[in-house]
Amino acid sequence: MGLKRINHYVEVLPKMFVGWRMGEDLETLSELPNGVLCINLLDGTVSHSIVGELELYISNELSAWFRSEAIKENIDLSKLLKACLTVEVDTDRVKTIKKRVVLFNFDCTAHVATVNKVYESRFSEVTRWHTRLRT
Repeated sequence: MGLKRINHYVEVLPKMFVGWRMGEDLETLSELPNGVLCINLLDGTVSHSIVGELELYISNELSAWFRSEAIKENIDLSKLLKACLTVEVDTDRVKTIKKRVVLFNFDCTAHVATVNKVYESRFSEVTRWHTRLRT
């Protein structure tokens, strides 16, 4: 199993979340209360600590990337006990008129566990502005 690559994945995944193709996910997240997103990297599902299950474009993108990379490196996904990305989402650090613009603060932690080892990486205090769509 390419275990050294897993360490690379946990370093990259949080950065991908904050810098990748969020699609309309920022608009979806703008509607939610602050909370924690839990993205299952094995199946692409995502839940919010307050709202519950969600549909986010980025969760499927991250899952597809993770699974594709693991297959390239001959990592048997069935041997992983857990593969997830948790993201604390806070939109209250800077007061804005949230109907117009939202400042997101993301604290991300990637976690992949095998029988023998736990790989974890954190990427903290990343901010991202989002101008709301006009309705």
